[in-house]
Amino acid sequence: MRGDLIVFLFFYMGYILSLCKFCEKYLNRFQMNKKIFIILLLVMEIGVNFDGGAGAPYILRAMISHILFVSLFFIAFSDYVMKKVFVAMIVIATKTFVWNFGCSLFSCIALICSDLFAGRQAAYMDLWLDVIIGAVAYFPVILVQNCLRKRLDSVLESKIRSWYLMTSAFLIGIVAVVDIVNWGASNGIMVVSNAGGTAQGDVYYNQIFSHISICLLTVLAACMAGGFVFFMNKVYVEQRQKEQYNAQIGFWQMLNEQHMQMERLRHDMKNHVLALYGLWEKKEFDKVGNYLQKMMEKGNIGCEDEVTGNRAVDALLYNKRKKAEELSVRWMADIQIPEKCMIDEFDLCVLFGNLLDNAIKACAEMADEKYRFVEIQSQQVKRCLLLVMKNGAALKNTKEIRQGIGFFNVSETIRKYDGTVSIKVENQVFEISVLIPMNDNGYNMKKTV
Repeated sequence: MRGDLIVFLFFYMGYILSLCKFCEKYLNRFQMNKKIFIILLLVMEIGVNFDGGAGAPYILRAMISHILFVSLFFIAFSDYVMKKVFVAMIVIATKTFVWNFGCSLFSCIALICSDLFAGRQAAYMDLWLDVIIGAVAYFPVILVQNCLRKRLDSVLESKIRSWYLMTSAFLIGIVAVVDIVNWGASNGIMVVSNAGGTAQGDVYYNQIFSHISICLLTVLAACMAGGFVFFMNKVYVEQRQKEQYNAQIGFWQMLNEQHMQMERLRHDMKNHVLALYGLWEKKEFDKVGNYLQKMMEKGNIGCEDEVTGNRAVDALLYNKRKKAEELSVRWMADIQIPEKCMIDEFDLCVLFGNLLDNAIKACAEMADEKYRFVEIQSQQVKRCLLLVMKNGAALKNTKEIRQGIGFFNVSETIRKYDGTVSIKVENQVFEISVLIPMNDNGYNMKKTV
């Protein structure tokens, strides 16, 4: 076997192992055997890029390589589609920028060393040396990829689909620009210098200046890509924090309003009792019933099915039930929150609130009254909290589910406690099941169940 090929395989295998660690951290899990994934990557790289890809133009090889790479991510991993595209584009952009920078930098060093120590200004690179440089250029790619693996937790957490789409589109554009520049360099459309006076000298200096320009371009492209991604992440995080802050304000305002209503009712209780006693003495029982009904409505009494064991959840469920009734959505709730539930009260309200908001909205859009219903149940199963919700929805399958901010708030809450979620759609009925462990010593689903 050729020595340069052995060197290439050594460095490329290091890159693949680093890539697998990166993907395992930020994507759910492998859907295919890990060894098959590695073999496919290796075959793809050698088939498309090694030895000039059977004479195919650089820009064509780059496009085919990127398309195959993204397609492999679709097949290999289990996660949201747009998240897989975004992670694939992060990996492609990292490899494109750093590998091109490394190739150009090492090529400059090789050309200058040839001039200084061999006394000749090389007009072109030997094939074996070109392969060696391409192989060694994977070393800085590995370093950068390992560095990013430790610093992208915030960027690669669950986001809405439009965020992934926007950032992925920008990365695709930046990578395309770098590929076009490399295609220009491979066809001699780069910096031209007349230094040296001879034809050979011109080619030598042209290579030097071309490689320097590629180094500068890739650094600029990497800064633009990184700046855009981190800026968009900052905007997204600030928006989420603002929404959570507003949600907290709304939540406590709702509790305070109900508390004030009860206080007003207690304050007037003496007068109410006297009025009811007077009606009872006159045997005006219909008026007694109407009077009691008004008292129940004013004091938010009459929601016996919302006595969950948690005051905050009770208040939230009452609010959502009233909203459902206003929209003619049938309401069925049987929710029991364990006394020693280790799930934060605010997280419980985020979970129940977002799920019910989505369910009521979906039901309100249904024309058939048969599907205008919300059924939610919650109870303790062993040391877990099980929540099951069903509602009517104009959906044929789970692929049609629109993933908005509320959906990802639910996902992050479940992930925070190492819970699991199952979603299915059948006969225009949406069903979601959530299982969250309630351990006080960390969250280990296997240990809990």
